[in-house]
Amino acid sequence: MLDFIIVAAVAVAFALCVRSLRKGSGGCSGCAQEGTCAAHATGKGKCPVAQDMVAKANEALGDPSSRG
Repeated sequence: MLDFIIVAAVAVAFALCVRSLRKGSGGCSGCAQEGTCAAHATGKGKCPVAQDMVAKANEALGDPSSRG
């Protein structure tokens, strides 16, 4: 019985993940900068907030290719 409950919970979680991915707005999800973000408004380009976050993480990890 416990196995059935665990499998059902995993199936529900998987279904919710798929639903969330389908409802997502492409590569640009909502954030605090949504109102002023050209990438969000036009659906083109890259998210500057995400790019900045990745660049800072790479720099903190010592990746020399992220330094400008």
